[in-house]
Amino acid sequence: MEKQTQTKYILARSSPRIKRTAVDAADSGHPLTSGLRNHQTPNEQSKKRQKYTMPENRTIMKCYYKSEPQRRGYQKRMHQLWKQEYPDSQITEPRLADQRRFIIRNKVFSEVELEEIQKICKVNYHQTTAQTAAETPATLGMVEQIEPEESVELLQEFHEPALETSAEPPGTLTARQQELKEKIMAHAAANAIRQRLPTLKTVPKRHLAPLMKDVNAALSTVQITSIEQTNQYAYSAAVIVTGELGLLQPRQPQRKSTGKPKWKVRLELKIKKLRSDASNLKNMKEKKLKNDKIKQYLIRKYWLNTRKIEEALEIVKEQITATTRKIERYEARIIQYRQNQLFQSDQRQFYQSLNQKTDTVTIKPEKTATTKFWKELWENNNYNKNTRWIKEFEGKFSQNKMEQMEITTEMISKRVQKVKNWTSPGSDQPHGFWLKHLISLHGKMAQQFNEMLQKGSISEWLTTGRTYLIQKDPAKGAAPGNYRPITCLPTMFKLLTGIIADRIQDYLEEKNILPDEQKGNKRKSRGTKDQLLIDKMILENCKSRKANLHMTWIDYKKAFDSLPHSWIIKCLDAIGISKNVGTFIENMMEHWKTELFVGNESYGLVNIRRGIFQGDSLSPLLFIIAMIPLSTILQKTNLGYQTSKNSHKISHLMYMDDLKLYGKTETEIQSLTNTVRIFSTDINMEFGLDKCSTVALKKGKIIESEGINMPNGQTIRCHQPEAYKYLGILQLDNIKHEHVKTVVSKNTHKRSEKFSKASSMEATPSRP
Repeated sequence: MEKQTQTKYILARSSPRIKRTAVDAADSGHPLTSGLRNHQTPNEQSKKRQKYTMPENRTIMKCYYKSEPQRRGYQKRMHQLWKQEYPDSQITEPRLADQRRFIIRNKVFSEVELEEIQKICKVNYHQTTAQTAAETPATLGMVEQIEPEESVELLQEFHEPALETSAEPPGTLTARQQELKEKIMAHAAANAIRQRLPTLKTVPKRHLAPLMKDVNAALSTVQITSIEQTNQYAYSAAVIVTGELGLLQPRQPQRKSTGKPKWKVRLELKIKKLRSDASNLKNMKEKKLKNDKIKQYLIRKYWLNTRKIEEALEIVKEQITATTRKIERYEARIIQYRQNQLFQSDQRQFYQSLNQKTDTVTIKPEKTATTKFWKELWENNNYNKNTRWIKEFEGKFSQNKMEQMEITTEMISKRVQKVKNWTSPGSDQPHGFWLKHLISLHGKMAQQFNEMLQKGSISEWLTTGRTYLIQKDPAKGAAPGNYRPITCLPTMFKLLTGIIADRIQDYLEEKNILPDEQKGNKRKSRGTKDQLLIDKMILENCKSRKANLHMTWIDYKKAFDSLPHSWIIKCLDAIGISKNVGTFIENMMEHWKTELFVGNESYGLVNIRRGIFQGDSLSPLLFIIAMIPLSTILQKTNLGYQTSKNSHKISHLMYMDDLKLYGKTETEIQSLTNTVRIFSTDINMEFGLDKCSTVALKKGKIIESEGINMPNGQTIRCHQPEAYKYLGILQLDNIKHEHVKTVVSKNTHKRSEKFSKASSMEATPSRP
């Protein structure tokens, strides 16, 4: 039987009804049938899918890894690298990307081979980048090629033009870019007094993106040799961009404000005059007015020849009432308009403003007493070095050692994404937005940060902050200790310490150094929610099992401001932090200083030799590291509450400085509390006894207790029957759910009323 040739039908893409044979498909260069014919014309050969050799496939993967595929436009960079290896190749960008996907999908190379190729490309890339950065400054071409992810958000509405071979060489600036460069350099050379720059929240991206691109191109050709120059050029660029957008206002001398707008002054004068007329009319009615001029004035103004004095007096009173209501109405409309504007620009600040009490008068503390209080608190830097538990703590982590740290451009590009755009800057004035989007400065900052890290030195302007004292409890008055310090630090300093904090955090997680009981500043943790859930579980377990439980809440007095720097350095060395990082942090803390402010009034400069800054990412982590020995000591006591016979004993829970102790008996809770007291005394920290408390449960029910009497004569009182606020939630033998619901409901209704009142009028107030 003669074998018949079977024809395969392939659907044509032009129409679903038309069918064509495999031969026809091959004629049209169909990708699935590129090998069906052996004889093609040159045009047909160009449409045929190319067969790649193993070296070519390897080169494709090298080009792919070198093109940084995690960033936008990698196909274009990948094709350029391919053309460097095969200049005569006619393959297009999409075909090259298809072949890369074919290699991965069909496993042309094993995972081990791909890993080896990737490592080779990574090593070559870092060597080339380091060599280029050392020999030549960044150029405009480099800025376009190393654009990181943060500028993608800003430039997402713009498509990069294709690079033409006939274009001018890299580094050549356009006329516009050259003009911006000259303006930036002139402003930097003037070194004028810096002022707070306005935010650009309302500027459309289509206006800001091309301007930022030109500024980055201009800065890429500027020679910068120090961190001070980098900061100066960042500020100058911010000033020029703000000016180009028409948002920069010239600095004007401060004028003494009258406190009232002119329209209000005019209306109040009118009310004053009407009241004077009302008084004169009353005297005239009672025949006590003897001044003839005033009489004639009242007769003419109020038509007393044809109108009774009583009628005129009623008219004056109505005018007074109407004018007073007019002032109230105008003030309400102004408040509503400002709230509407604030809601559109910053909703978070709007909701915070609703909860602020505007009728309270802030009383400033006495200047000399306040400065003395904080100097004494911050300048004492001692701890007890002759204790056994310190030596035991040093031995626990003696095998761990962190590698020497080196800051790269990638670290800066990654960390700068976490910097908030418009939070208050320090004395250097540039907001985080500028460090985020001035990408041409990232490479220079990496090099300069590394120099500081390796030398262990740091400029004093980086470690000088502006501390604003915020009153805690208005009922306690203007006592210096009734103020909470909030420090505004230079943005560049916060970026540097943030990078160091990320590296230390990676090391702590890698070596499993952080205790499970501490949930403060911990990644992949719900923080206070985790601690509250664990605490709730313990309380419910105690009640269901009718077990005994003793609990103590410990509160430290000025915890973040009391920690000695020498103790922080000791803990860093004990857990194995690298030498260059430890030396840098030690030298950095030696130069810590801050200028105290209450409102806009300066209270003087204070050196900080004790405590941590409350304004950067590294300080909370340093506090947690300094408290690691406490968890180690408490774990070693082998005391605590057990949810079952063979379960793990829970002796304490911590969130930053908020500590709660658990003991099965009164003896255990006294031992745990005394252990914490000894540790705290050794590192020069004190209990805030007025906020410490204890409670005892026997067979799941609260019993009376005399509190905890410590050997030093201090007593922690029993907090019964009052509830204790732990991590913001009222509790005792359980969480006070009804009270929490009542508070939340009350605040929600209060906020809703204020919000509805604020949004009831959208129109701009007219000037009276």
